[in-house]
Amino acid sequence: MRYVNGVVLKGRNELAISATCPVPDDIVETGAIIRPLIWSPCTSDAHLVQTGAESLPYLIGKALGHEMCGEIIRVGKDVHDFKVGDRVIVCSVMPIWRSLEAQDGHAFQKQDNMYGGVDYPDRGGSFVEEYYIRDADMNLALIPDGVTLEQAVMVPDMMCTAFGGVSELNPSFGDSVAVLGIGPVGLMCVRALYLHGASRIYAIGSRKICFSVASSFGATDLVDYHDTSWTDEIIEKNHGLLDGVLIAGGGNDALSNALKMTKKGGTVVNLATYFGGRNIEIDPASWGFGYADKTIKGVGCKGGRLQMMRMARLIETGRVSPEMLITHTFHGMNKVIDGLNLFLNHDRSLIKPVIYND
Repeated sequence: MRYVNGVVLKGRNELAISATCPVPDDIVETGAIIRPLIWSPCTSDAHLVQTGAESLPYLIGKALGHEMCGEIIRVGKDVHDFKVGDRVIVCSVMPIWRSLEAQDGHAFQKQDNMYGGVDYPDRGGSFVEEYYIRDADMNLALIPDGVTLEQAVMVPDMMCTAFGGVSELNPSFGDSVAVLGIGPVGLMCVRALYLHGASRIYAIGSRKICFSVASSFGATDLVDYHDTSWTDEIIEKNHGLLDGVLIAGGGNDALSNALKMTKKGGTVVNLATYFGGRNIEIDPASWGFGYADKTIKGVGCKGGRLQMMRMARLIETGRVSPEMLITHTFHGMNKVIDGLNLFLNHDRSLIKPVIYND
């Protein structure tokens, strides 16, 4: 085992550059080591920092990060589709594709990275000088010609999570759908809904910069959740309840608000994370007292090479412009902490930061 530099979680609201991030000397035959070229911190990284990884305490002392693109510097002998020097998108989650869960159609439920509930001693997050993964052919995707690093780094989580959530919602052409929380994932949901044929897309947030991008991505209605009766206003505008709601933010009352706006027989898809151990309450009336036939799905980023390839093709063909999410650009690993602090300080000019590894 050898060790490299990385951005490590030391405790509640405490980050540091540490030289103790492990990289194995002997990688598995299907594995690869990637040198990061660009990183992007995420809201979920910020939640872990704020709570001191209260929900996942084994992450203390490990590198954070799960959004990264890089260059392959080493591959195992059984890696068939990638070689040293390839520029790749790296999965934000690492499903174990040779698992019973994968055979059952739920590969996300069996993961091989640090967010899967296991304290792996040979690796951590991707905010490191060298990142080790154990299944390169299944969890990397080539960056197509004409796709920039800034575009590509929005694929592994922002696009894969949002487009996966919209697929789970499965709206019909002409449906009316709301996106609650229009940070970067919510904004990608807006674009995915537009491409999926939704007729009315209600983008619910409060920041002008997010409203601007939401309009560009295809939102038909911009709703400020600071208005006290915003849920009623949406129902009135829509001339009735919505076909579905995607939750990408909105706090602990988001589920009740989403259910309140959703018709009987409709679907609510939750993409938000809830770290810190607080219970999520559901207002009984919004759920029809439990028998309103409203489906609730909790959906995470499913990962995998195929999904990332599909997202990259959408960028390559001009269907999605994810670089519109990027509001702050930095250079150097130490600036990852500055990028995370934008989230922690609730900077209202922020959508997504990126950090080049140079």
